[in-house]
Amino acid sequence: MAVCPVCSFEEEDANAVVCSVCGSDLDAVKPPVVDSVESSPAADQTEETASAGGESDESSDEPESPPVDDDTIDKPVSWLKQVTLPEALTGFRDRLDELFLDDGKLNYKAPAIMFAVSIVLLFSVIGLAVATVPGGDQQSIDGYYPLNPQGTGNQTLRPTGEPFSGDTFNCELWDMELFDDPNTSPVEHPTDKNGNGEIDEEERFGCPIRNSYQVTAFLILLNIIFLVSTVYLSNYVPNKAIMNPIYLLWLAQFGIFTLHGAVGFVFAPEATAGAVAVLGLVVATSIPLFRLALKRGLSNPPGKLFYILVLVAAVLLASLFNNFLLGPYASCTDEYATKDYQELVQQVADGNAEMSTCQGLGYRNISSIPLDFTQGAGQIYWVAATLLLLGAGMWGKDNVRIRDLDEARFITMIVSGLILQYLILAFNILTSEDGSLSLGEEDAILSVMAMGVSLMGIYSFYGKRSGEGGSVGLAYFGIFAAGIFALFALFLAPVALSGREFVWPTDQGEQVTLATTLVVTLLGLWLSVKFASVKMREFGAGLGSDVPDSFTPSPAGGAPGGEPGWKSVEDAMEYILEQAGDEYQIELSHTAEQSPDYEIVEKAMMSDADRSASIRQAIEVDFDSVSYERISEFYSTSRDTVDEVITQLKSGRNIMLYGEPGTGKTALSNLLLNEICGEIEQPNGDRIPNYSIVTANAEWSNFDVIGGISPDDKGGYYFKEGCVAEAAQFCERSIQERNRPHYLVIDEFNRANIDEAFGKLFTVFEYRDKQPLLTNKETGAAPFFMPPEFRVIGTMNTQDKNTLFNVGMALMRRFAFIEIDLPDRDDEYNRMPIFCYSKLKKHGSMGERPPDALEWGLGAKCPYFAQGKFDYYDESGDIFKAYQKLMDFLDEQEAPTTRGVEEPLGVRTFRKLGPALIIDSMVTVVNSIEKAGWEKAVNKVVLSNILPSLEGLERNEIRCLALKATQVFGTQAPVTQNLERIAESPGLSVFG
Repeated sequence: MAVCPVCSFEEEDANAVVCSVCGSDLDAVKPPVVDSVESSPAADQTEETASAGGESDESSDEPESPPVDDDTIDKPVSWLKQVTLPEALTGFRDRLDELFLDDGKLNYKAPAIMFAVSIVLLFSVIGLAVATVPGGDQQSIDGYYPLNPQGTGNQTLRPTGEPFSGDTFNCELWDMELFDDPNTSPVEHPTDKNGNGEIDEEERFGCPIRNSYQVTAFLILLNIIFLVSTVYLSNYVPNKAIMNPIYLLWLAQFGIFTLHGAVGFVFAPEATAGAVAVLGLVVATSIPLFRLALKRGLSNPPGKLFYILVLVAAVLLASLFNNFLLGPYASCTDEYATKDYQELVQQVADGNAEMSTCQGLGYRNISSIPLDFTQGAGQIYWVAATLLLLGAGMWGKDNVRIRDLDEARFITMIVSGLILQYLILAFNILTSEDGSLSLGEEDAILSVMAMGVSLMGIYSFYGKRSGEGGSVGLAYFGIFAAGIFALFALFLAPVALSGREFVWPTDQGEQVTLATTLVVTLLGLWLSVKFASVKMREFGAGLGSDVPDSFTPSPAGGAPGGEPGWKSVEDAMEYILEQAGDEYQIELSHTAEQSPDYEIVEKAMMSDADRSASIRQAIEVDFDSVSYERISEFYSTSRDTVDEVITQLKSGRNIMLYGEPGTGKTALSNLLLNEICGEIEQPNGDRIPNYSIVTANAEWSNFDVIGGISPDDKGGYYFKEGCVAEAAQFCERSIQERNRPHYLVIDEFNRANIDEAFGKLFTVFEYRDKQPLLTNKETGAAPFFMPPEFRVIGTMNTQDKNTLFNVGMALMRRFAFIEIDLPDRDDEYNRMPIFCYSKLKKHGSMGERPPDALEWGLGAKCPYFAQGKFDYYDESGDIFKAYQKLMDFLDEQEAPTTRGVEEPLGVRTFRKLGPALIIDSMVTVVNSIEKAGWEKAVNKVVLSNILPSLEGLERNEIRCLALKATQVFGTQAPVTQNLERIAESPGLSVFG
């Protein structure tokens, strides 16, 4: 019996030449020959015999190599295909393969998504800045404009600074309450860096960015989409170096805007760094996109020089972003004519008028501008210059080869001049108090000296190379010189922007100082050329001075087209192959021409247990028997909500009911499943629901959901089913015995770690008839497939979604999300006594309803309200008074469109509290009203039940509720006083 050396399949036919499964040669593939340090005599004899026999290479027993696909370099095998993934991720990976692969080859869609997300991130960052920085006509909460002077401590300051001063904006001076940070006690304001409790003149940091919950969720979603596409693309890129900058830039912007922006304040420096990362990310993601769109490979990533130049451009663009974040700035408009200004000066001198700041500068009006190019941005300029100098050094290292000591001296002169000019720029920027771009007289003279030294080095280097045969001409050196002088232009830009007049100093001491500076600098340049050139020569020799550089034509006439220099790796490889000939060119081919026997393959892969599994057809579930009228007797909801849930269940979808706390998600689930699944009669005659309900928690894992090995009471082990597996088995049993399904309700779904707990179920939900829920090893018999009638109904609170585990796209695809909103206001108001009575009876606080008690149902008004009573047991009408006060305080009204508005508004304007919370509150009022009185009872129930749900509201919203409480309960009521205390507290916390 022959064994295939590739797939290890045991071939029954002893005379078979090729494997029936994979088609590999059975007699041609030999074990690899292991080289040994000392050859055995037998091996030596074999080699001698083979040499004497004169057998050719074609007649050897070595197998021929398989053919090489031309596109192999662009479509390597992904490590995702080689590792064993959880079953839940297999379907998701296959979906990605369908989207991002065409005939097994990577298409442009993955980088297109990355590029599109990068663009959206860029516009999101710009939108954050625009939403954060106020306009000149924007009012603060207290009604102040950015140009209005404000009093702080013992001084009066203008938030924008004085006109033409270049001062940055003081956001908290404009609006003292806009950026209150409850986590910075005892420092109350985030811009109060010295912690003195006041906003000082030097504390001008613009308006820091802080994300809202919605913005954070949006950014997280964008980053998840980006990361999934990036990870997938990186698995199909042969050279991972093209992906490293993408990961680095993505991580930088994610940390700044998403993570830091969600928990703290992002000031202008951090935001500028994040903007640089986003701009770089746009360019970095465009590289794989354009290469794949143009059918080019991803084997050769751009060099480091390319990314350095990209960062230079990004830093310069981000300087505008930084300038905007530090604004707005004060400016003056409408300049006076000379005659008008003289008249104004005379009026001021006569005491008939006062001169404002702008009038003192010769302008009529003061205004604000979003950008001020006179504002110091020297640090950003210095970063760009540093990156550009680094890029120039890297280009020189890769493209210039130093042949001898003379060339080393010339290169040293060029580098010394550039470094001197860079140090002049860096020293002035780093020592400037306001970061302005300005150079002094001595700096200008030193700049001329540095440029002269570099110019001499360029001229000497050209003179030496131009005298050698085969060197390039003046044009190429002209481009080289233009690049050097472009660097000098960048470094000398502050001289032109400073506007200062350069004159030789008249003071003798200043003349001596300047002369000493020049002498010391000249001496330093001479020493650097003399001694550093030796090190430069040694460095150049280490790089290979005999290798052609950019100033030397390529061998044999250069690249195609007659242009000098190797322009690409392909040109260099073509030159090498031309020189080597056919000696190193190998043709690979396969020896067998037989396809695998797929019947034998299927037989080898399928086990007996797999074949014994049975998959039945779904039965018809009676969804139409669900009665909205019966459900509405115990629950206030709309017919549309019930119809939508039934429609999704009939369509085979699992359901996720989400909404605010207390809207009745769990109650609706119980009522619906009681209609669909029915009840089970026990042997004692009692009936229990034919559905399961569990509550998720953060400790859940695959063991709690699917199942796992658990010890038994006999010292052995058995497989214990999790909640989903157990409910699915109950469902199958219920179908067989009662012809009705058994469903599972998972309450508080997002309290569980969804990926860890439900990961395996994602694939099972999608492919119920192909992927078993429990394998034969877990059941001890045939694999168990999830019944086609089985459904899971989850409930999820939206109010605490940011403190729990996130719901990913994989889960959202397999559940239909249905929002449970507030019920009809009139129906809830009129039927609240019915709901309240049902709960009182359930808790044993109320007996059977008297026969003479009035009855009313869906759509009818409560007959007791007209009598001033809540229900039959409200003899005094005090419960109804408490109910009226409670509903007035909760009344939902139209929310204000601006944050500065403070008017009486009910709780449901800001928090969509469900009827369950009102039912609990009224049950508490009924049980406490006899001892406490109705006014005290309703105040206590608001403090204990309603106020905790207000945690997280903003200050102006709390004030609106305080005004509403004053209207409803009065100024001395405990509810009113507590709300006023919360509104004035630094942390706005309900719990003190």
